[in-house]
Amino acid sequence: MYQTEKYPIVNQSGAGVGFYDGVVRGSRISEKGYDNEGGHSLSKSRIPGPHWKKLIMVNVNIIQDGLKQTIQSLPDPLNQDHFEEFQKGVYGRPDISVYLNSQRDFAFLFPQTQFDYRHYKPRVEALKLNQYKEQIAILEKRFEKIKSYFSGKKRVLEVGGGDGAFLKLLQEKNPLLTLASLEPDLDSRAGRQRIEGLSQYASFDGLLGQNNKFEVVCLFHVLEHIQDPASFLRSCAQVLAPNGLIVAEIPSLDDPLIKLYDSTAYRDFYFQAQHPYVYSTRSIARLLESNGFILANMIPHQRYGLENHLTWLSKGKPGGDEFLRAAFAGVDEAYRKSLETMGGTDSLIFVIRPSREDVDQ
Repeated sequence: MYQTEKYPIVNQSGAGVGFYDGVVRGSRISEKGYDNEGGHSLSKSRIPGPHWKKLIMVNVNIIQDGLKQTIQSLPDPLNQDHFEEFQKGVYGRPDISVYLNSQRDFAFLFPQTQFDYRHYKPRVEALKLNQYKEQIAILEKRFEKIKSYFSGKKRVLEVGGGDGAFLKLLQEKNPLLTLASLEPDLDSRAGRQRIEGLSQYASFDGLLGQNNKFEVVCLFHVLEHIQDPASFLRSCAQVLAPNGLIVAEIPSLDDPLIKLYDSTAYRDFYFQAQHPYVYSTRSIARLLESNGFILANMIPHQRYGLENHLTWLSKGKPGGDEFLRAAFAGVDEAYRKSLETMGGTDSLIFVIRPSREDVDQ
């Protein structure tokens, strides 16, 4: 289960802001003090005079104000939750912390970072894990979960599809589909150009200007990158044909390596600066309902299997292990299905449609 330290507890209004175990309580110095290098404790003997206390208090107030503003800017209704610091540091960024709500179903990062997605290198590419994903058939397994939603459809848009690998798979399954991609990344454009007849767009403005409508809009591991998910989903809804659906996949906070196995190595790897928010089944359902979307289906999806989990637990690293993959090939599918039945998976697929009123706005 989740383990949390005694760190800041805050809410949307800022009431109850308090840091425990010698960091900060409200806006005053606690018994162990506070430094201005990110919240590490200082003994009283290391604080040379009252001017240091003033400097520290200013820094604390700045941090508190920034945290309060971040919580206020969270999407409805998540900005009403109470949060505590869950983890100091994320992958490659020790200066960013993870905050978890009291329901343990939603997390956000603070401070949050802006990214230029016109030139974006996914971590899986940076760590050379693409071949591993191909070996374990990530795209094919996803397609099997959602293939019924493409049956009888003619026009499909993928938002944030990178090099277009999933659209390429769709085209192989149904060559008659009219496909489009909305992807700002210029560096992966060459990969998308492999797809015959693909229409490419860099923004919603380009799509809306041509009055394009699609029966299915896909976004796979995109929403967790978006700081204003409600507005983003409404933009997706605007390019839907009547009775159209949005099919999305996101990483889940109920990932078994975190919630079931409590792997410290994996937790340090899991949270990353480009994912300002991490959802679970409950929190994404709350977000969707509060912002005018009708949840048609929620599908727990376990992308990574037993060999991956054993590799993390034994070696503390990604990429799996060929020996373990072969050794447990006979039980891997049953293991994944068991996790999906429990509802504790590394990913969630959800299928939604907007209310007509929301689209008209």
